[in-house]
Amino acid sequence: MKRIDPDRAGAGSGVAAQVWRVDLSQSPAKADAQTLSSAEIERAQRFVFERDRRRYLAAHCALRRLLARHIGRTSSELRFDEGANGKPGLRGLPSCEFNLSHTEDVALVALGDQVPIGVDVEMLRPIEDAAELAALHFTSAEQAAWLAAPVDDRDRLFLSAWTRKEACLKAIGTGLSLSAQAVDAGVEAQPRDLMVSTSEGPVALRVQMLDAGSDVVAALACVMEPSS
Repeated sequence: MKRIDPDRAGAGSGVAAQVWRVDLSQSPAKADAQTLSSAEIERAQRFVFERDRRRYLAAHCALRRLLARHIGRTSSELRFDEGANGKPGLRGLPSCEFNLSHTEDVALVALGDQVPIGVDVEMLRPIEDAAELAALHFTSAEQAAWLAAPVDDRDRLFLSAWTRKEACLKAIGTGLSLSAQAVDAGVEAQPRDLMVSTSEGPVALRVQMLDAGSDVVAALACVMEPSS
C-alpha cells in the first residue's frame, strides 16, 4: 500500500483525509482473509471470475487493515452498517468516515473523521463513447469545457470530470437517487467548491484531483461543514 498526499495535486485544497493506493493484483494473505465477515465472503463468492473475486477480497482486506490502524482496533473487530442508500459506515463509530473505490488492479481507500468523504478512481484509457456519455451525465458547462479542450487531452479530462462527479456523489451518499448532471464538479485540475441540491436540502462540497499514479485518474471530495 502507498499513501497519497491529497495536497500534492491540489495544494491548499483543505480536503482533510488520508488516501492510500492499494495493489489488487495478488490475493490477500490467509490471515487477512480470515478477518472478513461472512457477508463479505458470500459476496466475494458470487463473482464469476476469479480475477474479480481476488480484487474484491484484496480491496476489503486492505480497507479493514487501514481502518483498524486508523481507530486503534483489530481488523476482525470491525463491523459495518449500511446507510439509507447503501453507503457503509463503521458500527458504533459514526464519526469515522471512509470510502473505497477500485478499477482493475488498483484501489483507493480514503479515511477521515467527522466529515463525509468520497473517492473515485478510473484507469486512464481511451473512452470511445465519451461524447454520448458526456451528453448524458455532464452539465452544459462541463460539456463545453470538455469539447473546447485539445483532442489529445479529452480522455483524461473526461475521466477527470467523471471521477470528480462520482467522488461528490459518494461523499453525499445519495446513491443513484441523484443525477450526475446535478453535480457541477468541473473538468479542471484545480480544487472546486460547489453546492448540490438533494432531497434533504443543499449540500456544500469540495472536490479535487489526486496524484495517484500516471496510469489512473482519481478524485477526492468531502462535504463541507456549514458556515457559522
